[in-house]
Amino acid sequence: MLIAYKQLVNNILFSPVILAFAFFICYLTENHHGTMFQHIVRLFFCCQSIILLPLLQGLEVKDNGEVVYRETSIEGVVEHAVTIECGSTLPNIYIWSFTKPGTDTIRAVVFNFGGGPKLQKLAETLGNLSVVGNSASLAISKLPVDAEGLYTCQALYDSPQGVRLYYYYVRLFVLVPVSKPYIVLSDASPVEGTSMWMLCALEEGTGPINYTWEQEGQDGAIRTLAQSNSSLFNIPWVARNLTGRYRCLAKNQVNQQWSDQTWIDIIFGPDIPHIDIIPNSITTQGYSVLEKETISFICQTSSNPPSNYVWIYNSSKVAVGPQYTINRILRSQTGSYTCQVQGTYFNASSKKTVSLDVYYPPEGFPICNIYPANNYNDLNLWCSWYGGFPEAMMYWSPFPPGKNGQGYSNATLIQLGPDTANNSVFVCYGSHAALNVSPNCSIQTLAVHRKEVIWD
Repeated sequence: MLIAYKQLVNNILFSPVILAFAFFICYLTENHHGTMFQHIVRLFFCCQSIILLPLLQGLEVKDNGEVVYRETSIEGVVEHAVTIECGSTLPNIYIWSFTKPGTDTIRAVVFNFGGGPKLQKLAETLGNLSVVGNSASLAISKLPVDAEGLYTCQALYDSPQGVRLYYYYVRLFVLVPVSKPYIVLSDASPVEGTSMWMLCALEEGTGPINYTWEQEGQDGAIRTLAQSNSSLFNIPWVARNLTGRYRCLAKNQVNQQWSDQTWIDIIFGPDIPHIDIIPNSITTQGYSVLEKETISFICQTSSNPPSNYVWIYNSSKVAVGPQYTINRILRSQTGSYTCQVQGTYFNASSKKTVSLDVYYPPEGFPICNIYPANNYNDLNLWCSWYGGFPEAMMYWSPFPPGKNGQGYSNATLIQLGPDTANNSVFVCYGSHAALNVSPNCSIQTLAVHRKEVIWD
């Protein structure tokens, strides 16, 4: 019996797997203070206790030389809870270790040699860490960012087939929600035609992060400008329609958040202005109004910020502001009116000139006369009405089609004698744009004898 027991101990002590596992556990839990001799002594007794303790408790060890490896990765959200599993059943002996990203250093977190789990000081830096009851799994509440790394659970199982050693590699990724983004502008008031950029800045957030840019225009419409994985949005050519409120959306696999709106004010203009005259009539040379009417010139231009307006009549400054009103305009005020706009942001100006004619009728009324024509055989009907602007249109009635009888300021009508009855009446009308009625004069023919015609 003693010989069999010694043989069993020799088999265990010289098993490469068991020796390696025991030495690794003892090295991680070893107090690294003292001389080299003291280190060796403590490691020897530690390994001996780990190997012989199961024997004293009746554990039968069968070493088949195979170590089982399991690798997985999990994700946890910062400030939330996560569970890191070490197999599906409770091992007889286990030890958890931690490797920080970017390093090869392995540090013990917790171990259990059969007397219950023992947390190490490192566990305090990994959050609120505990061992899940009746298992070897780790539970971390209020997960910190520093808990990210590689967790290795070395577990020893006793089974009817012998002792099995498992390595569970669990890589934990700690995800950070995106913080509320804020917008950084290269220029909050860019000039039209220049370039600018906008940055959707974050304090924190685990990538990959997707960004969406929205604009609320001056018309209230909301437009999506860009969607990409870049926080930088470049505008190579600034246009005036980009004036408005902007916000950006930052989104990762944990959450999404909108920034506050930021106003961008595009500087532009002034453009060439547009002039309206109320009331008015459009002519080939420009505009026309009636004398003694009250008229208003209204000038409009596109610019930001708003421009200053100056009105110039011929070559003299007459008013400032976008509107210029003349009460009871006179014929002497015919001429050129210029609206000059001056930008207030930088020294830029533009102007527009219109020509205005003031219409007024001739004085008095038309005058009618009759003269002999063609050796007293026919009549020469003549009327006139001089003055005014433009000239009055004169015409005789009844007016024979295809013959003369109308003209500007005066009109002549040759009336054939044989076609003219005694006491015939001819009327000459004057038409003018400044009048709603047509003033007229008339003349009557009277036959004295066969070859004489007299007129009133």
